Amino acid sequence: IYATPRYKMNILLTGSEGFIGSAIKRKLERAGYTVLCYDKKLGHDILDLVALEHHIQSSNYVIHVAAQANMYEMENINGAYEGTDFNIRGTHNVAFLCAKHKIKLIYASTICTYGNIEQQATEDAKVNPSELYACTKYAGEVIIQGYALNFDLEYIILRFAATYGPGMRSALGVHVFFAQALQDKDITIHGDGRQVRTLTHVDDIAAGCALAIRHFDNARDEIINISQHEKVSAIQMAEDIKKITGSNSKIIFVDQRHDQTFDENVCNQKAWKLLNWLPKYNWQQGLQHTYNWFKNGR
Repeated sequence: IYATPRYKMNILLTGSEGFIGSAIKRKLERAGYTVLCYDKKLGHDILDLVALEHHIQSSNYVIHVAAQANMYEMENINGAYEGTDFNIRGTHNVAFLCAKHKIKLIYASTICTYGNIEQQATEDAKVNPSELYACTKYAGEVIIQGYALNFDLEYIILRFAATYGPGMRSALGVHVFFAQALQDKDITIHGDGRQVRTLTHVDDIAAGCALAIRHFDNARDEIINISQHEKVSAIQMAEDIKKITGSNSKIIFVDQRHDQTFDENVCNQKAWKLLNWLPKYNWQQGLQHTYNWFKNGR
């Protein structure tokens, strides 16, 4: 991952200041790439086609991470409209400009596109998203594939698993449980806690993006799962966080989310085959790394 590029390479990274984007930025810069940051926090907007085109033209690759990913923000009708517009129209702008200027595109999608599945999902499994956010990310995939069919857009779609680790957003489940445990507050679990996630450390997600650049020709026009194979239930997550923090919190159960995904179960063998990617952190290692971040004041 850290091999010096054979020639200077500019990578435009949308969503560069967010949780996952900032980790990707660090990974790419350590690998010797020049990262061109594009984020709302920097005054940029993927819905501004003119400004976006100005930045894309000076890049060799685009890694498109920017999205409304907070599902709670999309649970009211106005937030749902704004999030859908941002995710779909923004991705359309990126795909159009990459096709127009012959820029290679790596798109951050989600394994939530599979929805609730009984058997382990490979990338050719039927998609069946259970909530609006996943629908918008799948719509982005289809738009990108359409520009590839008509205009030879070169792309890789990476379906990210549920992500955690240093820098994570406060709305994410791991963060919520840590915050509650460290204050000895009740740890609140939706439903019966049996819903499972293939929790994947943010550094492993970032490594997948760096390897997609490195092995782009090998993985061109492919959809690839970037995910742990280890499954962690919500109740195990809460119990492990309570144990590692030495918390006196009680674990309580609250109403289930109406759009809950109950079983994340995906295969990551394609990532190993095409990108030489395997996760570095298992759940216990990643949990300790994340706890260290909390202890050090985040």
